[in-house]
Amino acid sequence: MDDTDYALGRNEAEHDRLIEQGELLRPLTRRVFEAAGIGPGMRVLDVGCGAGDVAFLAGEMVGAEGSVLGVDLDGKAVELADARRAAQQVGNVAFRCADAGSSAFGGPFDAVVGRFVLMFMGDATAALRHFANQLRPGGVAVFQEWVASVHGVSATEQPVLAALLELLSETFARSGASLSMGAELYWRMLDAGLEPEPEPLAEIAVSTGADTPGPRRWALLARSLLPKAIEFGLATDTELDIDTLERRLRDEFLGVRGVMPLTYLMVGQWARKPTGVDPRLACAFA
Repeated sequence: MDDTDYALGRNEAEHDRLIEQGELLRPLTRRVFEAAGIGPGMRVLDVGCGAGDVAFLAGEMVGAEGSVLGVDLDGKAVELADARRAAQQVGNVAFRCADAGSSAFGGPFDAVVGRFVLMFMGDATAALRHFANQLRPGGVAVFQEWVASVHGVSATEQPVLAALLELLSETFARSGASLSMGAELYWRMLDAGLEPEPEPLAEIAVSTGADTPGPRRWALLARSLLPKAIEFGLATDTELDIDTLERRLRDEFLGVRGVMPLTYLMVGQWARKPTGVDPRLACAFA
């Protein structure tokens, strides 16, 4: 499965950022997984697992009788995830370096899950069809993706943050990422032969107060994206002034005494594999 020109990079700083992000977004992802029915005893495939945070969450939810396999193209991220697993003595989660969009992993699984994964795939519908092939009949596909046009930031009240969000969005878009994937999940799951839940869960994580993690969150994301933003001609080191960005975001936020988003709108959508054989999935049983 062809990836987009992945804009975030695959290095130690980005892996550390992913771990911080995982902690911030954990409650939102848990709510989606609970609504989708992830629970004790299930066998789960986590695609695009990165440093392992979604896999560890799923592992907690399926318990000792269940299991989770996390897969990712980034070998260094997989090594980090496995080191974290060993340090935490987690026995029901394993990791593998592989292309989840084109490989099989010894299913069938009860669930396939992912967060911010399909937005980076060249053909998300084909990817979903491939993942569905690895589910048992009645198994569930659960994905959480962005709708980046929705963030709730006023350019009048927080111009630095608003301009940054536009820059981040444009950088992702130039790389080929789909910033509206959250809004596309329902019909893409339908086209993949799945039966999606008609009421997805959509949330924006926000925080407030002087100790909000928001400025650090956005500054770290900007740092990861800066090389691509420069490559695409969207910004320069001088314009972004990355070393002062977190302080400027915090000063601006404290001045308006409001709430700061920690994400763009996140949409969680889940769908069941039909218990009968759908013609679009028939190749899996040939």
